[in-house]
Amino acid sequence: MTPPNVHPSALPARANRGGGRLARPHVPFAGLERLLRFGLMTRGIIYFLPGVFALQWALGRDRRPMTEASVIDTIGQQRLGHTLLIVVAIGLAAYAAWGLVRAVSDPVGHGRSPRGIALRVGYVTSSIGYVGLLVVTIRLLSGGPALTAQPQEWSVGVLARPFGGVLVAAIGLSGLFGSGIAQIVTGVRHSFVQDLELERMGRRERRWAIGLGSVALVSRGIVYSIVGIMVIAAGLHGPSQYGTGLEGALSELAQQPFGRGLVALAGLGLMTFGAYSILTARWMRMRRIVRAVAALAADPVHHPAPRP
Repeated sequence: MTPPNVHPSALPARANRGGGRLARPHVPFAGLERLLRFGLMTRGIIYFLPGVFALQWALGRDRRPMTEASVIDTIGQQRLGHTLLIVVAIGLAAYAAWGLVRAVSDPVGHGRSPRGIALRVGYVTSSIGYVGLLVVTIRLLSGGPALTAQPQEWSVGVLARPFGGVLVAAIGLSGLFGSGIAQIVTGVRHSFVQDLELERMGRRERRWAIGLGSVALVSRGIVYSIVGIMVIAAGLHGPSQYGTGLEGALSELAQQPFGRGLVALAGLGLMTFGAYSILTARWMRMRRIVRAVAALAADPVHHPAPRP
């Protein structure tokens, strides 16, 4: 049975021409598929833990930095922290590369519509962010100091340059539409199901994938819309006292009426997105991405993007 609000075209045939299961990618692309799935799991952890920190603070416990970078710092302080940081670095590199492939080769067919362009710009913006987290991880691996920089410091440095305010505002605008509004629209319309192997799921798992994905994407979209608005404001008026990243957005929410409740909801939303990201390591239609990588490697200039 086709899930509600999901077009049948989102459920491709189970079998190949021979009637069997879809063919596995050839080596070395089978290893690449596993690496990209691991990148999704890493992203899930990077989002889940700040959500936990935000929820703990909203419930009256001690406040901890609610940023993706602080999660990496926390991981590095655990037993076998150096080994764990190496694992995190591999996952971050894989996910950053995956985002660039999705933006360049468009393997799921977002196209060049305004929404498609916004999503693909969002993939690039996201990849840049994960490259930044990879740099943080490498810094910690090389024995660098613990993370002490305030979230707004990057924008202060950019604002000091010629046309810095315009650049910061442009980054914020890209984040608002690519990581914020586009994610909300994707979650509401359930258009993310084209990325999932729904045909391999049972009815209950399919419902969970669609429901969890919708809540997760809308929640993340709301939080990152706030981040984008704050970055735009920083470009126009200078950074606020709360910063311009995830920490700044959650801190800003805390100052509103019913602030702790809003932070708790945001924390639950980030935890939901983290859990969804971890589960997409199983659910994601990754072989289409791998085929796009193979096509890009074979002909970087003229390769055709795989049809959805």
